[in-house]
Amino acid sequence: MSIRIKREDFEKIYEKTYNGVLKFAVVKCNNIEDINDIIQDTYLELLKIIKKKKILEIENINNYIFGIENNIIKRHFYKKKKDNVVLFYNDENILNKNLEDNFDLEANIINKNNVEKVWDYLRKKDLVTTKVFYLYFALGLKIPEISKELEIGESNIKNRIYRTLKEIKKYLGKDVINND
Repeated sequence: MSIRIKREDFEKIYEKTYNGVLKFAVVKCNNIEDINDIIQDTYLELLKIIKKKKILEIENINNYIFGIENNIIKRHFYKKKKDNVVLFYNDENILNKNLEDNFDLEANIINKNNVEKVWDYLRKKDLVTTKVFYLYFALGLKIPEISKELEIGESNIKNRIYRTLKEIKKYLGKDVINND
């Protein structure tokens, strides 16, 4: 049974599908910093399709959006690979200037003053650890869910979370975790 989607339905679809689209982007992307662009481009593409066709008839809205998102991810990384440009900055302040913070860790783990330092530290970690950390703290996924999404063992995920938290605590030089 297909459903009919009109432009007026876009906001409901966005609210209904956002968390799934975000999770898909985190799992599929090779760079955590590109996630916001990919999500924005995905919904923009969906809106363009709805505007062009007036009424969109599809079987499963989630699968349709994931298909759009998958194509956006492919295009995004193909373009980056094609435009492989090395940037050089003389000023350290330019590199660290206003890093966007969509990664909201719980208050009992770090305070807002340390978010930029934590992001700097996480960027130096391997991609899998960064994804695990993002899925666990930012999206609130449980360890079994992360294990299923990333196709790695639960003990591996636990080790990455606890080891990274311990390293962040040491990196920041003070008691970050109140749950010890």
